[in-house]
Formats: sequence, structure tokens, C-alpha cells
Amino acid sequence: MRVPTMAEVIMREIEKRVMDGFYRPGQKLNVDELARDLSVSKTPVREALGRLARQGIVESQPRIGWRVSLLSQEEFLQFQEVKHLIRSYLARQIPSFVNRINFEKIEAMNSNMHHFTKTRQFDRLLEENDKFHMEIFSVYPNKVLLEYLEEVSSAIRLQRIFMLEQKHLDENSPLISEAAQEHEEIIEALKRGNALEIISSFEKHQMTIRESSLPSEEQ
Repeated sequence: MRVPTMAEVIMREIEKRVMDGFYRPGQKLNVDELARDLSVSKTPVREALGRLARQGIVESQPRIGWRVSLLSQEEFLQFQEVKHLIRSYLARQIPSFVNRINFEKIEAMNSNMHHFTKTRQFDRLLEENDKFHMEIFSVYPNKVLLEYLEEVSSAIRLQRIFMLEQKHLDENSPLISEAAQEHEEIIEALKRGNALEIISSFEKHQMTIRESSLPSEEQ
């Protein structure tokens, strides 16, 4: 078993702190302070931040330094639009590949999402949600399109977690309760294999997600 490098250990620790909400979107990250806090030299800290930047978790700006990635509302909505367009396209292709879907796996994922909702593990909820959709769409043979969808989802992941936490959502909120039900409707539509029903179930789900992402005054 390979022993992780110091940079990899630091990278995982910083990523955990970001995902746990210890570091918030837009918060500055000082290399000297991180090195003192983690009792390491600055070199592996810089290397860890560079790797996290390639994942879109942190970013470096001239004269500002490192900070946790933060998208403007406009940028966030633009990424969401691209994500919805790709998913809508894929939803129209999936009926031809339904026989390749692992239903046992996506049903287990949906069950996990119910658990993460009840325990308010929003980071794990969103991660499992993305896996749920990617597991369905992965039967489509255009891997380039699927990889781009994953990149777009990753770019807004932190913002989505922050949004859920800021709204203090619980299992009775419209977004959570409707999304859970809509996942079940998607699974049932896929099992029946009716193209129009499949497309309709995905479009309904997309609308719920889109409306939940709008600024309060626009909803």
C-alpha cells in the first residue's frame, strides 16, 4: 500500500475542512497560517493548494492570494444552465439504453439520499445525488459529454452545499421532499421504459432544481 505524500495529506485535510464548512466559499487561505496550523513547511502546503486548485476547490488570484472557490450568482446560474442543458439532452437519449441501467444500484443511492437528508449531511447528499444521475447517464456511450457534465457539476458543488446550509433545509422543505419523490418517479419511469414518461420525469426534476437555485426575489 502506497504511503501518501505530505502534500496529499495536507490536501485531504484542507478539502475536508472546506467540505465540513470550516473554510467557507470566498474565505482567504494564508499559506503561512496553514503551515503553522498543520505543523508543516510551506512547500507541501503550496503543492496541496495547487492540486486543490486543479479540482476547483480553491483558487489563486493576483495580489489576493489563495481563497476557497467562490462563484458569483451570475456564474453559478450559468453553470447550472449548462448542467441542465446537458442533463436534458441525456434524458432524451437514455430511453434507448434503459436495459443497461443498474436499478439495484440507483435505488440504493436514492435510499442513501433519504438518510443523508434526515441526518443533514448536505455534502454527502449532494455527492450521492450527483452519483445517482451519473450512474443513470453513464449508460450513454458519449464519454466526452459525460466527463464535461462531471466537470460542470464539480465547479458548482461547493456553492450548492453552501446554498443548502444557508437555507437551513430539512427533510420537510419543498426542495428536499420534492426531489426525493421525483427521484422515485424517474426510477419508475425508467423501469417502464416509456420514452415520453422518462423525459417528462427528468424535466420535472430539472425544474425543481432550477427554481431552488434562483435568488429569493426571483422565486
